Amino acid sequence: MFVCLNKYQLLVQTPFSEAYDLVQKFRGLDITRSSFNDPVDFMEAGLIRKDKWDCFHLDVPFHLSNDEVPSSQINGNWNGAGHGDPCCIALYAPRHDKTVADIGSVWVDAAGVSFTLLRIATEDHLIFVSENIGTLTEYKFVMQITDRLTYISDGANTLPIPASGEQKTVYLTRAYKFTKKRVVVTKDGKDRILFGSAHCDSARIEEEYLHRNPATVAPALTAARPPGGFAAEPDLGDFGETMLIHRLCYHLSADGTVLCEFQYEKKMPVHIGLLLGVMYQERLDVYGGGIYRHIPKTLPVVCEEGTFDFSGLVPMAPGPFPKCTFLGRDFWSVPSAPPDRNVDYFKDTEGNMQLAFACGFLPLYDGVPKKRLQHLENAALLYHSRKMYPLFMDGDVPDCHGIAYRKYFIPERDSGGTYTIRADGKTFIFADFFSEKTFRIPISGPVQLFEKSDSVSYAVKDNILTVSGRHGYAVFYKEEL
Repeated sequence: MFVCLNKYQLLVQTPFSEAYDLVQKFRGLDITRSSFNDPVDFMEAGLIRKDKWDCFHLDVPFHLSNDEVPSSQINGNWNGAGHGDPCCIALYAPRHDKTVADIGSVWVDAAGVSFTLLRIATEDHLIFVSENIGTLTEYKFVMQITDRLTYISDGANTLPIPASGEQKTVYLTRAYKFTKKRVVVTKDGKDRILFGSAHCDSARIEEEYLHRNPATVAPALTAARPPGGFAAEPDLGDFGETMLIHRLCYHLSADGTVLCEFQYEKKMPVHIGLLLGVMYQERLDVYGGGIYRHIPKTLPVVCEEGTFDFSGLVPMAPGPFPKCTFLGRDFWSVPSAPPDRNVDYFKDTEGNMQLAFACGFLPLYDGVPKKRLQHLENAALLYHSRKMYPLFMDGDVPDCHGIAYRKYFIPERDSGGTYTIRADGKTFIFADFFSEKTFRIPISGPVQLFEKSDSVSYAVKDNILTVSGRHGYAVFYKEEL
């Protein structure tokens, strides 16, 4: 495989077919824009001809993304990844006289609520956050400035600020402090940090950050303000107490598989209501026959927009789609085995499947079904944009460790297909059915059945795994030496 890193993006090129290589691009490898979170994110994917030297311009682009970083819901609000807590107020204050020397200054409105100036957004807009009127772990903020702001302390320009202008709710960002963000390549069993480009056997993106408690950012910012004020806009991620440590590693394999290994460690008893672990936007209909989504282990989803049977193939567009429906337990075909993956199939104008994209959670660590079941009521959120939101856990999420995967593969032309994912010393073999089909999969060594629907049968003979069915799924695994 070939990897190339510049200041803004990482390109990963791997073999895909006889004529094409797969290219996947990531962004967010630099840490420069202090007013944005800037996590590592998926940027673009597609195919290039094997004889093409310019790997930055795709011949068959089938994925353009502006947000595929999985987030979490903390104390009722999306927080982390590209989000910050929506606790700040952007105040329209035309021709204000405030500068970066005033960042961290404290003000009080007519209702007696104190506010801290966090950022000079523009020459006409200022960003404030109120005092915390909740507790340390169940924080709460005042979301309206009354009448005007009068100066209290720690500023340079002390004229009152009228609050008659428009007030908008905005995120507190940067919401965390990066402690690690790097690309490591492996060649012949040896690791090195990537600078530039390399041919290698595998690679990984390592990312770790300290998620700040929003209630502690403003007091810490004010306390750190130097005499005379800040000379440049400070990075808000440098201030406040850590409530959560997020460790993430993208394992990049030579077959194009991306493993997203994530670990969450609470440093405060905050409430995490939802944890995605992975998500993705709808792909481009590059072959002209539409994109169809398949979610194994599901019953027909009945909602206001209609009935959708994702155990078969549901077209992404045009037509109706669930507006905002959780894939709850009533829609699981096996109560003890929550849905954990989905596959999008790309068809051409003749109805043949040309490409597939699989995404899901592996049954490892806290992704083992019986462990997920302890903290899971909804396996996914189905949304009208067709963006996919698989849920790793919900309810009251504890410290956890999971592995999600993303993989492009070439399916059988008419009946879906099989694909393999290798992780943590095991190779998982997935087989999906939505019409009558028999798959014959070459194997080396013994395989074990992990789970299957009753409608699927299998046999192993002469290093061939034969799996047959008309509707349903099967998952096998083998231990790697």
